[in-house]
Amino acid sequence: MTIVETLKTLYTAMGGTDDTSAVQTIAEMLNLISDIYSGEHSDVIADAIANIAEAYEGGSPAQPVLQDKTVTPTTSQQTITADEGKDGLGTVTVSAVTAAIDENITAANIKSGITILGVEGTYSGE
Repeated sequence: MTIVETLKTLYTAMGGTDDTSAVQTIAEMLNLISDIYSGEHSDVIADAIANIAEAYEGGSPAQPVLQDKTVTPTTSQQTITADEGKDGLGTVTVSAVTAAIDENITAANIKSGITILGVEGTYSGE
């Protein structure tokens, strides 16, 4: 259900007529609802309507500010969050895991003939 359809349903439930086909914009629908509603909380309703109308100016809601991030894996758990002033994350790119993730991944620590994360082992001791 679109925002306009939702508002038309609300308008009708509040006592408006079913003939709301002439209403083309969200602002027009909000004004109709405002005209119907009067009462104890009319100032709160008016403020809410103004805020919704502002957010949907031009027929579409304000777009969130998303942040893209690149993450380098570690041996510890990481929580990835958007920085202050951002509404959320867009694309999160996780770098490939390499031997750099742990300083112990060296040829001398890996059995000869075995390769771990691109490091071929040279250890042949007991």
